[in-house]
Amino acid sequence: MTYQRRPPQKKPTSAYHNIMKYVSLVMVFIYFGFGLYVLLSSPDQIALPKEYKIIIGGLLVFYGFIRFVRAYQEYFKKNRRYEE
Repeated sequence: MTYQRRPPQKKPTSAYHNIMKYVSLVMVFIYFGFGLYVLLSSPDQIALPKEYKIIIGGLLVFYGFIRFVRAYQEYFKKNRRYEE
């Protein structure tokens, strides 16, 4: 007995899916930009010790990078399971 392989199926794209794709990219730029702002700001702009600014800015940039990787994997990377 032989089984027929199912035809490839595409993930359905809805309006919500498309909106969330762009919202997640905007959030990536916000986290990354705010992290750079904290790192590069003068003491007059943000009144924190330099060590705290480095920690907070570095964490924001790192979190922006993580959000970018997750958004890329979820919304932009082709799913190889459906291509066979």
